[in-house]
Amino acid sequence: MDIESYIQEAVFGEKEQHKCFYQLMWDNFKEIGYVITDEEGHEVDAIIKAVSLQNLLGEFMYRLYDEVNETGLEDVIDYCQTVGISDDELLDYCEKNEEIDVDEDFETTVKNALDYTSQITADKMLEEFSTYEVFDYMLTATYAFEQDFTFDFEDYEEMQAFVDTNQDQLDNYKAEYESVLSWIESGMIC
Repeated sequence: MDIESYIQEAVFGEKEQHKCFYQLMWDNFKEIGYVITDEEGHEVDAIIKAVSLQNLLGEFMYRLYDEVNETGLEDVIDYCQTVGISDDELLDYCEKNEEIDVDEDFETTVKNALDYTSQITADKMLEEFSTYEVFDYMLTATYAFEQDFTFDFEDYEEMQAFVDTNQDQLDNYKAEYESVLSWIESGMIC
C-alpha cells in the first residue's frame, strides 16, 4: 500500500477544513526529511507523525474552543492495522526508539510513542515556522470565520493567501487568546 496516499485519504481526509493545514505541515516535514513516505519501513513512523499533527491541532482546538482532544491512540492502532502492520510490529517500532517509554501494557506504550512524537512534531513545527505563523495556520484551519464570503481552500497556497490578507484580524485573535499563543511558544506540550 502507498503510505502517502493512505495518510492523505484516511488520516488527513477526516476533516476537510483541516486538510490544508495538515498538507502544509506534511509537505514541509517531507522536505526537511522529518517524514519519509516513499521508502519501505517508514510506515509506522509516518502514521504516528500524521496522527501527532492531528493531536496538536486537537490540543489547539481544546485550548481555543474548549473542545475535547481525542489523543489519537486508537487511531494509530487502527491505521496501522488497516495497512497490515501488526501490533507486534508497532511494538517493535516503539522498542527500537530509546526515547519511547515501553510499558507492559501495549496501549500505554503506543500512547507514549504518540506523546513523544507529538512533542517532537511540535518542536519541528516551531523550527520551521514562527509562533505567530503556527497560531495563524491553526486558527485559519479551525475557525469558522463569519465574514461576507465563505471559503474552502483548494490548497495551502490559498490558505496562505487568506492568512496574508487577513493579518490584522488574525492579530486581534492573537491578542484575545494570549494563553493559546503562550502554549504554542512554550512548545505545544499536550
